[in-house]
Amino acid sequence: MGKIRDIIRSPEYKKVETDIEDFVKEKLQGYIPVDTGKKTIHDPVWGSIDYSEWEMQIIDCPLFQRLRDINQVGLAMLTYPAARHSRFEHSLGVASAAKIMCDKIDKNSDNFNVPSEIKNTIILAALLHDIGHCFYSHLSEAIYGELKDFADVRKKFNDILELKPKPHEILSFMIVNTNPFKEFFFQYVNYPNKGSVRNTLFLDIGCMIIGQNIERDGRIRSYETSLINGPFDADKLDYIKRDSLTAGLTLQYDMERLFTKIQVHTVPSKNNIIEDRLVINFNGITAIEELTFCKIMLFSYIYYHQKVLISETMIKDYAFGLYKLDIIKKFSDFLRYTDSSILQLGKMQAGQNPFPEYGTMLNLEELAKNIHNRRLPRRCFEVSQSNVVAIKPVDEEKEALKYCENILDKCKDSTYSAEDLKDAMLSFSTFLMKDDEVKLDNLVSGLRDMTYTEMLEKRKEFYEEFVKEYKKQGKNVNFTLFDIYIVFPKLVNYGAANEEVVLGKDHHKLMSINDFVKLDHWASSFNSNKWRGYIFVSDKIDRSIAFEVSERLILKGQAKLRNPMAYLKGIEY
Repeated sequence: MGKIRDIIRSPEYKKVETDIEDFVKEKLQGYIPVDTGKKTIHDPVWGSIDYSEWEMQIIDCPLFQRLRDINQVGLAMLTYPAARHSRFEHSLGVASAAKIMCDKIDKNSDNFNVPSEIKNTIILAALLHDIGHCFYSHLSEAIYGELKDFADVRKKFNDILELKPKPHEILSFMIVNTNPFKEFFFQYVNYPNKGSVRNTLFLDIGCMIIGQNIERDGRIRSYETSLINGPFDADKLDYIKRDSLTAGLTLQYDMERLFTKIQVHTVPSKNNIIEDRLVINFNGITAIEELTFCKIMLFSYIYYHQKVLISETMIKDYAFGLYKLDIIKKFSDFLRYTDSSILQLGKMQAGQNPFPEYGTMLNLEELAKNIHNRRLPRRCFEVSQSNVVAIKPVDEEKEALKYCENILDKCKDSTYSAEDLKDAMLSFSTFLMKDDEVKLDNLVSGLRDMTYTEMLEKRKEFYEEFVKEYKKQGKNVNFTLFDIYIVFPKLVNYGAANEEVVLGKDHHKLMSINDFVKLDHWASSFNSNKWRGYIFVSDKIDRSIAFEVSERLILKGQAKLRNPMAYLKGIEY
């Protein structure tokens, strides 16, 4: 735990921690849990699950209850109306899955049982794993995660632990390790044997949330972290089921098979230290395969749906505008405001310009109304690996002309038959239809993974080219760069594919998931065939002009779309 304590003591951490502590203190002020006893909660994914008294005392606290107003899948409900489930029920679901997994480990493992004290820690971590999520879940991360003070904290975690936890995981870590939260917990929550775990409980939980293995008494207890943040953790088991269920997608994985094949396997590690690792038996790998396929489909149908992506891009404009005007001033403000309250803040703009450096006004209240009423920009350009082809060079055109001349010369020969001409024309048509492959990634890599500030600069570049084309065609310009949206999501990366978590037939040899299921290939296939990049524009911009300019800026004259007519004809799809 020395490295973790080094992070907590660092000036970078302390600078953000004070603000987070104030927020936690504010949320918990005056809350004293009552002794309700255990309760049964009925859930569409996990059925009827019992929660103990201490769990209910956490669930009922205001800090946890705020998760009711944070949508699990951001603004996906604008496309999938029933996808309105929150981080609240997801967190309950993760705790349910963690309980089942602990019980199955006890049943399936050879000479290993999860100690009751550790099982309670795992359940508590499952409940609290998303306690740091802010409005619209991952969308707000794109704003506060880039702010300098928070970026410094992220770097501290990266440098000391060689981990890259997500921004909300760091906030969750910080919340559970604040003095106000720990004081509330140890004073009021009827947690079993809490006196004996006072010094380590929330450090352990923080480690599990960010993906850091717990090491104590010469033993690495990696299975604890893997149950919360691992290749087949309770978090994935819940959100894959829950997100697909609420979106109306019939995605299934063999949950029971997975549960019957997981166990904890003890393996030797370095420096005479042993590791208790969460593994799955080799004949349960089909469940992992199904789980991975379901995750791919969720990206294809929900997370990367074009309407979901554009609504998320609009909320980033809105949230960054609030921050630029100091309406959202501190990190705690990202936690303080939830999905229902954040859209009300645009009324506080009072005529101020959040982006004066771009010489144009962004009306936040109007933007909030457009988001709320689903008045979204429309696609004018879409690009993917499967719909681009290389532009044939001039020398290839000359070659085609010579091909024609050669056929004409042969036709002058009386011995040249109709069958010969047919064969020549088939060969020529094959030559014409041959598409030279173009590597899309080489053209669009600079448009992915941009910070918000970098994205604004790129939008300015597009805006200037749009204006040039408008003036060239003698049209009036009545739009701004905020009428243009560049949406190029990250490539999908499934990660952890090479971790040795599959137990072989001999019950000793450990193999990676990639030895059975080529997850890297699956991710590559998705990125080649399903990934899409988009340009959206508001109704103020002529989409035909927007298409032409976008094609020129993105494909750089090196490639063209196979079928641009859908855009040029203004077909809505």
